[in-house]
Amino acid sequence: MLKKSRFGIWILICIVLGAIFLLPFVWMLSTSLMSTEQIVKYPPELIPSPATLRSFEYIFTKSDFFTYFKNSSIITLLNIFGTLISTTLVAYGFAKYDARLKGFWFALLMSTMMVPYFVTIIPLYSIYAKLKLINTIVPLVLPNILAGSAFSIFLLHQFFKTFPKEIEEASRIDGCSELNILFKIVIPNSKAILFVVGIFMFVWTWNDYFGPVIFLNDQSKYTLAVGLVFLNSSISGYKDALDQGPVMAMSLLTVLPIIILYVCFQKYFIKGIVNSGLKG
Repeated sequence: MLKKSRFGIWILICIVLGAIFLLPFVWMLSTSLMSTEQIVKYPPELIPSPATLRSFEYIFTKSDFFTYFKNSSIITLLNIFGTLISTTLVAYGFAKYDARLKGFWFALLMSTMMVPYFVTIIPLYSIYAKLKLINTIVPLVLPNILAGSAFSIFLLHQFFKTFPKEIEEASRIDGCSELNILFKIVIPNSKAILFVVGIFMFVWTWNDYFGPVIFLNDQSKYTLAVGLVFLNSSISGYKDALDQGPVMAMSLLTVLPIIILYVCFQKYFIKGIVNSGLKG
C-alpha cells in the first residue's frame, strides 16, 4: 500500500511538472491563433475565441519565412551528414586501434568540450575573414565536417568500445578490409547511436542563433533563429509592438520540426542513449 501511495505521488508530481513545462508551448500556440484585440486584452485569455490564422498568413506573405526555412534546412543537413561521417571515423579509430599517446590525444580532444564557444569566436572570425568566408555558410558547417563535435565523438566512442571484437576478428579472418568492417558491419549495427548523434546535431544547429548572427550579414542568408529575432525587431508602432501573434506563429513553426522528430523517433533516441553507455 505504501509503495502504491509513493507511486501515485510521483505520478502526480510528473503530471504537475509536465503541465508547467507545456504551459509556454500552449501559450505560444494560443497566441499565434489570436487576433490583435485578443492578444492585448486584459485580463489575458488562454483560449482564442474565435481562432484566426492571420498570424500565419502574415509570416507567409510579409516575411521571408520560406527563405529562412530553406537556409536552416541546408545548414542543418550539411552539419548532420558532415558530423556523422567525420566523427564516426574519429571515434572508431580511438575505440578500436592502439596508437602512441592515444589516451593523451583523446583526453585533449574531450577537454575541448570545456572551452566555451564564445571564447574562440574572435580568432575564428579573424581566420574566416582572411579567407573571405564571412557571409557564407562555410563557417557554420566546416567545423562539424572536420569532426569538430567532441561530444558526438564521445558518444560514438562509448558505443564502439562495447561492439563485440569477435565479430570484427571473424571479418578480418574472412579477408574483410578495415573500412569494409566499419561500413558494412559496424555502422549497420550502430543505427540507434548514429540517430542520437544526428538528433543532437539537428537540435544544436537548428536552434543556433549566435553563429549565424556573427557570420551572416545578408538577410537573404538568415536562418530561422536569426529571422525570428529580425521579425520581432521589425514590428514597430504601439499597436504592432504589442501584437506578438506573428512572432509566436514563427516560433511555433520553428520548434515544430524538433517536436515532430522527437515524437516520431523517441524509441530510437532512448535506445541509442542506453546503448551509448551513458545509462545510469
